Amino acid sequence: MHTIETTTISLPRELARRARRVSKEESRSMSELFREAFRFYEHARERQANGLAFGNGVAWKSLRTSLLKISRAGKKQNLSAFIARDRAAH
Repeated sequence: MHTIETTTISLPRELARRARRVSKEESRSMSELFREAFRFYEHARERQANGLAFGNGVAWKSLRTSLLKISRAGKKQNLSAFIARDRAAH
């Protein structure tokens, strides 16, 4: 069983509004949205530390292409699963 720790964050009003909209559109809780966002951020930092930063062109283009394919297919994609597959591929 996982132990959950509650953390309070402060967001500018507009960012909070956009986060609630995304949360609603994806039928997920705000907690899950931010957990997934942090996982993505953490992964990006690891890639940057290993010289695979998204800003270097190749990795970013690959990620963008994959996300566009998923989007066009109309599939809901779990970002954590996508990142795990992306890690395994590199």
